[in-house]
Amino acid sequence: MSSPPPGPNYSWQPENRDYKSAPTYGQPPKKSRAGLIIALIVIFIVVALGAVGVLVQRLVSTHQNSTANPGPGTSVAPPPATKTTRPTAPKPTTPKPSTPAKTTPATPATSAAALGQQFVAQLNANNSKGAAALACKSSEQLIPLLMRALVGPPTNLTTGTPTGQTTTLVIPLSGTSKGAKVTGVLVLTKLAPAPLCVQAFQITTTH
Repeated sequence: MSSPPPGPNYSWQPENRDYKSAPTYGQPPKKSRAGLIIALIVIFIVVALGAVGVLVQRLVSTHQNSTANPGPGTSVAPPPATKTTRPTAPKPTTPKPSTPAKTTPATPATSAAALGQQFVAQLNANNSKGAAALACKSSEQLIPLLMRALVGPPTNLTTGTPTGQTTTLVIPLSGTSKGAKVTGVLVLTKLAPAPLCVQAFQITTTH
C-alpha cells in the first residue's frame, strides 16, 4: 500500500527583507576630501610666496632710489682738492774741513809734576796705602816706613818744579809736617818697561 502524500507545512514563514533600501551593488564610491585639502594648501603657499616676493622687490627698489637721489639735507660735499706740493731738493752743503785738535804731548816733567801732586796728596792725608800704590816695585815697603818716621799730622806739603833727566826726576817739597816747617825732595824714576813711579822722598825740619 502506498502512503499518503504529506500535508502542507503551516509553520513556514517568509524571510523579513527591507525592500525599501536599495541594493548595495551599483552605488558610486564616496569621494575622498584629502586631495582637496592638499590642493588648497598648495594654492595658499603659492599665493603667500608671491606676496612676499612683491614686498621684497618694492623694498629693494625704494632703497636704491633713496641712495641714488639723496635729499638736500644729506648731500655729500666733494672732498676739498689738496694742493700738490713739489718736494724741494735739499741744498748741497759743503762739509767744512775739521781741524784736528792740538794735543800737546806729555813731557816727562808734566807727568812727573802730576805724579808728584798725587803722591803729596797721600802724604797730607797720612794714607800710607795710597802712597805705596804710587811707589816703584822696589819701594812699596820703603814708602810706608818713611812716612812713619818723617810725616805726621798735621801735614801740608806742596810740590815745586821737577828737575833732572828722563830716567830720574827730583821734585822739591816744602810746607809743614807734625806742626813744623819742613823742606825736602821727592825722587821719581822711569826705567822701561816700568812706568814712572816714586822711588823715595825725604823731608827735614827747618828753624
